[in-house]
Amino acid sequence: MKIVRRLYEELKNEEVEIKDVWLGLHWTAVESMYVGMAHTYKTDSKIQVENAGSFTGLDARKVIKMALSKEPLNASVGIAAINSLIKPIGIEESVNPYIEKESKGKTICIIGRFPFNDEMRKIAKKTYILEFEPLPGELPSDACEEVVPKADINIITATTLINGTIDHLLEISSGKNIVLGPSTPMHPILFEYGIDVLAGVRVVDKMLLQRAIVQGVKKFKQLGGTKPISLYKSEYKKRKF
Repeated sequence: MKIVRRLYEELKNEEVEIKDVWLGLHWTAVESMYVGMAHTYKTDSKIQVENAGSFTGLDARKVIKMALSKEPLNASVGIAAINSLIKPIGIEESVNPYIEKESKGKTICIIGRFPFNDEMRKIAKKTYILEFEPLPGELPSDACEEVVPKADINIITATTLINGTIDHLLEISSGKNIVLGPSTPMHPILFEYGIDVLAGVRVVDKMLLQRAIVQGVKKFKQLGGTKPISLYKSEYKKRKF
């Protein structure tokens, strides 16, 4: 949890109250300084979410500490809270065209199940897809030891921040690393850990987002109130955000 702990240390002195929390079937959002999101990471265990029913008015520093929890559902709330304290900087654009352009003729490894996975098989020279519960044509997550070091580009779901696997994936990578999804913290300190591109979201209408979350929307494209944003390590110092 090296990266998550670093984010916690960077933000733990922010004196901000939690305004609201929406913990949905597929997505979680926390409102404090901004509105931050995370994937709702479910497990088979029956747990009581920390601070359930009493988030509003809590010191955000208490809630971001949940990101360090080994219980993924608590960590989901914690990552969303971390994202609610980070200004969502970046270019308002989807990272997908960049991924397609960079992947042509390359070996790529995709950690996570994204809508573009099938298309990437046609574009890249070789495509590995890793999942905890692999479908036909996918590899189990423990195959990362073999395929991640081979990849020219690793496309990593930000859910790995919640389940604690991102540190190891970056350590064994020798290629370019792109972290994407609504759980992505848009904080430039992540560039210090071998990440080249951060692709997350900016919430532009919290009421639309709230409705989508509480009404069980799963697909990112159906999430109202958000815009995709991308932050590139190579461009970050050249631009003013």
